[in-house]
Amino acid sequence: MIVRCPSPRVFLCSLGALLVAALLPSLAPTASAGRITAFGGASGPGLASMSFNNFGTPAPANDDTAGASENWLSVNQKDYDNAAFIDMVFTVADSASGTTTEYIFTEGVNNGTGVPWTDYHIELGFGTGAGFVRSGPGDGLDFDAPDYNSPYDFSPFATLTIAEDTIDAVDGLVPAGAFNVFAFPIDVPDGITEFTIRQYPTTEPVPATPATWGRIKMLLQ
Repeated sequence: MIVRCPSPRVFLCSLGALLVAALLPSLAPTASAGRITAFGGASGPGLASMSFNNFGTPAPANDDTAGASENWLSVNQKDYDNAAFIDMVFTVADSASGTTTEYIFTEGVNNGTGVPWTDYHIELGFGTGAGFVRSGPGDGLDFDAPDYNSPYDFSPFATLTIAEDTIDAVDGLVPAGAFNVFAFPIDVPDGITEFTIRQYPTTEPVPATPATWGRIKMLLQ
């Protein structure tokens, strides 16, 4: 799915615009609801430092939530000193409720690399470093698939390409030394003990290709 916003604030425009995605048929099997129980730490060649805030699950098994979820994850600040990946690991416990638990993830991201960023990318998966494996299709761990009706905020990037397990934010610039707050939803299923959020910036534009597009293309006028 590609979302193009008329202003840098993707968070607000996506709330209404992504509702059209609810017309898409579900390709994933029904999963049970996982509950995040701990932050397992962060690592990777891009990491300078991190201040993890907290998480809360007041509404387990709430998939599908239209709008921002009551469940939340928060990072006060994540500092990059190199334009490379950072892996964040979260521990999960089963709640056996019959559906996924949706979280809204917000984080402060600081560009301490000394160079501007042209894109920003996020992947869901398992493991860290060279052992990282992207989440598979239909496994219940995803970025609010298949409805995509929760908010995404990647200002100053104006265009998002959102798929089940990847988000690519483009058409913007994060100058060296700049601080931004990003937000996106995550669905967490039963049947896993932990998962990884991998994120990384790029310093040269990465063009979208048909292989990286989601199932719909949506242009806001």
